[in-house]
Amino acid sequence: MLLCLAAAPPPATAGEVEWKLLYEQAELHFHRGNLEQAELFAREALREADSTLGENHRATGLSLAQAALYVRLRGKPEEALEFAQRAVKLAARRHGPDHGNTGIALQSEAEVLFALKRFGEAEKLHRRALAIFEKRHGQKSFQAATGLHNIGTMLLAQDRYAEAEKFLRRALSLKEQVLGPEHLSVAHTLNNLALALDAQGNLEEAARHRKRLAAFKTQ
Repeated sequence: MLLCLAAAPPPATAGEVEWKLLYEQAELHFHRGNLEQAELFAREALREADSTLGENHRATGLSLAQAALYVRLRGKPEEALEFAQRAVKLAARRHGPDHGNTGIALQSEAEVLFALKRFGEAEKLHRRALAIFEKRHGQKSFQAATGLHNIGTMLLAQDRYAEAEKFLRRALSLKEQVLGPEHLSVAHTLNNLALALDAQGNLEEAARHRKRLAAFKTQ
């Protein structure tokens, strides 16, 4: 019998240890609902990554994404956009423009643009992300379903209701196939689809979807 020995991982540097502590503290405060402290630790983690690990390090990418999220949720989308755009550039450099991680970074930037009410720009990024997800994960993947939902949401925000309906219907069908009809993510798409239908005067179908939504709330 042959034994295959896995190479031991290299020891973490002092900078990586310090960064991880700060990064995990930010996550801890976020999950506890303390956004102010989460933001402070996220900024410190990013500074640590930038100064000791370098702008192209994996830790820097993780911290950029974390900082973009927490700063956006703290109501500072302009500053969050700078972090999100850096994260996209870093993901593209590290993994390539068509990698799944780049698609995730594009989605994060689009969320910030949505907060800034720059819906058209956000839509374009979500379309780029969807193309990446369909190529890497397949057209019937959860990632593709999420991309379809996000595009539908951007179209809804721009009052393009008929277009939004098409994307949201596709997202709903795919989510039900991949996740099952009772998954919470299905409820999010049902809600947006009902809004699109309401806006077009299709009140009967919208009411049916809202009836399903009520069942989610009682679970």
